[in-house]
Order: sequence, then C-alpha cells, then structure tokens
Amino acid sequence: MLYWTMLAACTVGPGTVVTCSRAGAEFGLNLIWALVVAALIAFTLQEGTARLTIVSGTSLGQCLKTKYQHMTKVYNTAIICWLVAGSVFIGNMLYECNNFAGGVDAVMAMPGASDMSSVGLRIGSCVVYAIIVLALLYWDKTDKLGIMLGILMIGMVTLFMVVVVSMGMDWTKFLWGLLPNLPQKTETSAEPADIIISLVSTTSVGYNLFLGGSMAQGRELGSAQRGIAFSTVSAVLVSILILIVGSGFHQDGGSTTFTISQLSEFIFKFLGTGGVVVFSLGFIAAALSSILTCPLAAALTADSVLNFKKEETLEEDKESSSVTEKNNGKREMPRMLFLGLMLVMVLVSVVVISANADRTLVILVAQVFNGCLLPLFSTCLLLCLNDKQFMVSSPQSGLANIAMTICVTLTFIFTANVMLQKLLGTVITNVFIRLGLATGLGVAGMGSVCVATSLGGEIVSSFSKTS
Repeated sequence: MLYWTMLAACTVGPGTVVTCSRAGAEFGLNLIWALVVAALIAFTLQEGTARLTIVSGTSLGQCLKTKYQHMTKVYNTAIICWLVAGSVFIGNMLYECNNFAGGVDAVMAMPGASDMSSVGLRIGSCVVYAIIVLALLYWDKTDKLGIMLGILMIGMVTLFMVVVVSMGMDWTKFLWGLLPNLPQKTETSAEPADIIISLVSTTSVGYNLFLGGSMAQGRELGSAQRGIAFSTVSAVLVSILILIVGSGFHQDGGSTTFTISQLSEFIFKFLGTGGVVVFSLGFIAAALSSILTCPLAAALTADSVLNFKKEETLEEDKESSSVTEKNNGKREMPRMLFLGLMLVMVLVSVVVISANADRTLVILVAQVFNGCLLPLFSTCLLLCLNDKQFMVSSPQSGLANIAMTICVTLTFIFTANVMLQKLLGTVITNVFIRLGLATGLGVAGMGSVCVATSLGGEIVSSFSKTS
C-alpha cells in the first residue's frame, strides 16, 4: 500500500496547497464535494490502467504502441505514440517548474529565512533540490522510493490533522460541504466553477495513468486495487485538510491571496515556532516528492510508448510472442537516455525558477496545458480497456464501462470549460451559460469518439456479455 502512494506523491504538491487553501479561503467548506468527485475520477482511471496492465501484461503506453503499430511511423513508432510521449514530457516539465517554485517558497517560509538573501536562498534551494533529486533518480530503486514517499504522505496527513484539531471545525458546515453546490461569487473571489475545475484537475493528474501502469507490472490485481484506493484516499484527505485550514485562515481575517508564508504565519498562532518548522518541512517534503516523480513519470511514459528496437527485432517478437508475453517489465530505453530525459527536466526547472520567472504564469500554463491533456490520456485508456487483444482473459464489463465513460466525459467537459474561458471569457460572462456550452461540447466530444472508432459498439457489446 505504501508502494502505491507514489501516485499520491505525484498528486499532492505545492499546486495542491495553493488551490485547496484558496478554495477554503474564498468559499469556506462549500467545495469539499468537488474533491470527493475528483478522487472518484482519479481512482476510476488509475484502477483502470492498473487492471489493463495486470490483465494484458503490458502498460497503457505499451498497449498504445501495439494497438497503433500499423499507423504512420517515425523511427519505428506511431505518430500518436510520439504525441503522447511529447505531451507528457512537456506537461511534466511545466509541472516540474511549478514544483521547484513551491519548494523554494516552502524553504522561504522557514523561521529566519526572511533575514537571508532571497536571491541566494532561491538559487541555493534550487541547486540543493536538484542534487537530491538527481541522486535518488540515478539510484533507480522505484520500490524503495515509493515506500519513502508513502511515509512522507502519512506525515502530511498527520500534520494537517493536528492543525485542524487545534483550530477546531464546524462539523455542520463540513457535512453540508459534501453536497454538490455552486456557491455565490464575491467581489474578491474567483468564479466558483473555475475553482471547482481546478480542484478536479489538481487531483486527477493525467500522467499518473502511465506511471500507475508501469508500477502495476508484476503486481496482483487485488493488491493493486487496495493500494490505489489507499493512495487516492491519502491524497484527497490531505487536500480536504488543506482546504479546512484555508477556511480557518479566511475566518481569522487573512488575505484571500494565498502563499505558503501566509499559511505558516497562521499555523504559528496554534502551534508556535515548532509547528511552523514542521509545517515548512512537510511542504518541502511534498515539493521534493513531486519533483522526484514528475521526471520519473515522463521517462517511464516515453519508455513505454516509444520503440527502441530495430525493425527486424520487432518482426521476430511478433512471430515468437503473444501480446501478453512481449514485455517482462524491463525497460527498452537505453539507461543513459532514460536518465538524460530526467536530467533535462530538472535542469530546465532549476534555470527557470533560479531566474525568478513569473511563478503565477508558470502555474497557469501548467494547469491549462495538463488539464487539456487529460481527455486524450483517459480516452486512450478507455479504448485499450475495450480492445479484445489486451483484455481477452477478463473483458471490460458493462458497469465498468459506465463508470469509465462518465469519467472520460467529465474530463471532456472540464477541458471544454477551460477552452471557452480562455478563448471566449470576455464574451461569455455568464458562468451557467459557459458550463452549459462546455457540457454540450464535452458530451459531443465523447460521442464523436464512440462514432469515429469501434468504442461505441464495444461498449454496447460489453452489456450483452454481462447479461
């Protein structure tokens, strides 16, 4: 179970702190339900990719490589596989910059940090993070890394539980917050719908589908499902606790513009200097875990979807092995290239954050870009789960298809809303009209996938098999 919390470590980072605490500051406990929905989506998608890997013997990326092997290729790899690998690499590089920025802010929130040179502290922190991360990635012990990150996640849960108990909470408002609602926008708050979508996107991370598939190789299905459930619950519990702390900070008269430094000042009122130290160390650990897993996930995705064998070797594999026997969990990518991809991501992030780039812009671009990738990744997963060559021993059931289709449709709706807001936000000012259009576009997008591919017929046939 601790091994699977690497997925939670990918999810919970500095961006989660800002988004969840802002939701609490601007809307109290009203949006807890959005985190619960996001957790359900995350579990459904991650369980699906683990089940695909365990049943077929190949990860999502490897299934895509097999499924589209007859498409137009570039260097023995289908174009769609290059698209997936490139998208994950760019998206994770943006996330990595965001993680380094949050890690630096966490260091600056430590007691006494304000007395030091901000430039020296920023650059020094980036260099130290990079050295630690590159050393651990070169170590290449995924199992041990996952257990370590799992322990950090448990520490995060404990930390925020202590803070929430110290500040107290209105349980009536908490229970009402579990019911779906759209609170009123205030003069200083963001659009409620935008915050809801941000909460969902920061909890359901697209590249976790590929990282989870790589982690599932050689595992048993029941164990994987329990581990993913534990990971998802850990992530959403931390997120809810952060939201509650943000709500308490708002009630205490704090600013609705959140930084880790402001939160540490609020924590000081309840736990003193010792609490601030533990608080800052917790966020340093959260940033470190995210900095570790972003480049690892990108490299694992590239390894799974790209072909590194010569054409003759591929033909021999087709003749001598079945789909489920082709992969034994070993990497095809040369080790130096695997390490090189991760090195590039870390070095670019160090340079960008050390140069004091606009962190707000970095976060905005990362959220929008990665949010728009989730429909692509989840659609690929749904297509592979309904492909007979992968799931012949355990076909996708009708009920599983219902759950997965709803989740994929929601990702289409979220992306449509983001695109409408960015492109036509000044024209479509009514949030309900925008949500209505986004819903229509999302459903139409999912319908188009079902019609343009064999997915629609496969979903229908899954119900006849069940009956």
